[in-house]
Amino acid sequence: MEGLFSDNRLGELEEKIDALVTNYRGIKAEKEKLAMKIESLEVENRELKQKMTEIQSEKEIVMRKVKSILEKVEKIEG
Repeated sequence: MEGLFSDNRLGELEEKIDALVTNYRGIKAEKEKLAMKIESLEVENRELKQKMTEIQSEKEIVMRKVKSILEKVEKIEG
């Protein structure tokens, strides 16, 4: 039983636990960093979708105006 609780064995276990805690903290920090990046990208994505919707609407307006002009030109030529 002394082999399990020897100073050397306890020291090794303590080092492994410290390494696990350090790795856990690093992973947790990376997770938080990635979560913030995801949030930022989601906001950017929503803004770009809104902008695309606005551009599509403007495109449709321009297309209607061009079509109207072309129809007027055809009437004048016809």
